[in-house]
Amino acid sequence: MTAGDRPEYDTNILHQERSRLRREMLIDRPWTEVILVRHAQQSFDPDDLEAGGAAGPGLSAIGSRQARLTGELLADEPLTAVYSSRLTRAVSTADAVAALAAAPLTTQIRNDLREIEMHGEQAEDGASVRDRLRGALTAIAEEHSGQTVAAVSHGGAISTFLASLLGVERDVFFFAAHASVTRVRHHDGAWAVQSVNETGHLRSHDLISH
Repeated sequence: MTAGDRPEYDTNILHQERSRLRREMLIDRPWTEVILVRHAQQSFDPDDLEAGGAAGPGLSAIGSRQARLTGELLADEPLTAVYSSRLTRAVSTADAVAALAAAPLTTQIRNDLREIEMHGEQAEDGASVRDRLRGALTAIAEEHSGQTVAAVSHGGAISTFLASLLGVERDVFFFAAHASVTRVRHHDGAWAVQSVNETGHLRSHDLISH
């Protein structure tokens, strides 16, 4: 085929399609950004595990460094709120993000950001987790319409939420690194995924763990 034989494309149609996709991906209209953060590495010291009780242990030494690096990564974001599950490892991570935010913030606790619950040998079913996380994060996004917020949760919970957005059948389809960042946008009931499992702020310090 020569240059003269190439089919012509209607540039108006191409522009319309590109514009439609940009709207659907929440690029060219108002949106709320929710920055999902997996908690930093928890301590596995037996004494810390026992002392933590139902709220779980605090962060390990590595986890404290990871949490600070995530706070530094998000320090330039226009955060208006920081949310966390009630577990200590998540709250400590959220506090590190809140402490370094451009405007003074205090971590707000939401129990519905918790990890997939285990009851003996039985786990909370995937549909319930999807509904719980989607409801929690939609409520947060609607409360902070047009703003940027951070929500610290857990690996299984974040993966299950993303699975609900992407139509992935398996709930835990990826393993988020400790203190990794995942970005989603919300507008008028619609969600769009912007990034998954960002770890560059950890990789440069050789601090990636799972």
